[in-house]
Amino acid sequence: MSKFVKKLWLPFLISIGLILSLSLSGESSIKSKPTEFSISNLASEPLYEYYEFGANNTPTMHSATAVTLPNGNLLGAWYGGTGEGKPDVQLFTSVFNTHDQVWSAPVAVLDRLQAANELNRFIKKLGNPVLYRHPSGVITLFYVSVSIGGWATSNINMVLSFDDGQTWHPSKRLVVTPFLNISTLIKNDVITYNDGTFGLPVYHELIGEFSHIIRLNLHGEVLDSYRITDGEITIQPSIVSYDDQSMIAMMRDSGRDIEKIHRSESHDSGMTWSEYEPTLLDNPNAAVFAFVDNKKRTWMLFNDSNRKKERPRNNLALAVSLDKGKSWKIVKYLENPNKDDNHEGRYGYPWVTTQGDIFHIIYTSNRENFVHIRLNQAWLETLL
Repeated sequence: MSKFVKKLWLPFLISIGLILSLSLSGESSIKSKPTEFSISNLASEPLYEYYEFGANNTPTMHSATAVTLPNGNLLGAWYGGTGEGKPDVQLFTSVFNTHDQVWSAPVAVLDRLQAANELNRFIKKLGNPVLYRHPSGVITLFYVSVSIGGWATSNINMVLSFDDGQTWHPSKRLVVTPFLNISTLIKNDVITYNDGTFGLPVYHELIGEFSHIIRLNLHGEVLDSYRITDGEITIQPSIVSYDDQSMIAMMRDSGRDIEKIHRSESHDSGMTWSEYEPTLLDNPNAAVFAFVDNKKRTWMLFNDSNRKKERPRNNLALAVSLDKGKSWKIVKYLENPNKDDNHEGRYGYPWVTTQGDIFHIIYTSNRENFVHIRLNQAWLETLL
């Protein structure tokens, strides 16, 4: 990986990061995300700002992710190349300067040849990245790689940054299972436990399609695994935590029969889960992202359509739930507000990063660039 620190220092720096983490009592309880930099936490005026970034960097781009930095800026990452799964796909990063309100020029941080060298194995293609900022300040970039076959035979890897994404250490492959260790993918945000470990919501696409959480530490050691669902249609879990114990998972429907967003709930910090059930919200086998606001309401971004439509991803809806995801009300369409079936836009893979009372919404637009919407709690209130 470009600009990486010598491997000799990696164990030492990881240990320092773990020591600095703000560990609280309870091995399985959930920790709230840190916010060192506060932007208008007490703001009463609605805020809604629209930005675009990434255009013309590569022919196509997808799957953006982001974390906030201590100075208030936003670090984003995504993959781009001539097409999804192509050998020239690279992972890129960019920084949104909240003062100047501009995204920096994209920087390529990893390609498949670099990954192959760092992992000491053949890499055919790269896929979804997920950024995570640990309470200690260490930033982890998880990403999907494939050595043979398609996405169903993928692996998850991680790289660390101790300087807010300016430099990166070499990649490490996660050993999720001692048997084959393939078919593990990622898409959505990470949850943090009070003991400094964290849970990565993952999914499988080989011999069934289902979701679970893998619990690990900054050394990349997988400590446990908690199954969320069984079966063949629930992938890309988006997890919302309400307190130390209770959380829900909202999941994409990869099948062709139900075509609804699915929900499961946990009351023991994600160790066990209820049977998943479909909501009333349509889902055309497309990613969803759920998040909670400052008043514990649940919000979700998704494509309000089904696979019977010619253009099933030509809108992007925002819905709110007052009962932890059991029932939903669509309150806004961020794209194609009239739900015109002939609208030719294609939007997807939403991501939300929370920063005090500010919410950064990012999603792919036509695989040509990304949309970044910066809004606040007061704006969300206007939709109720």
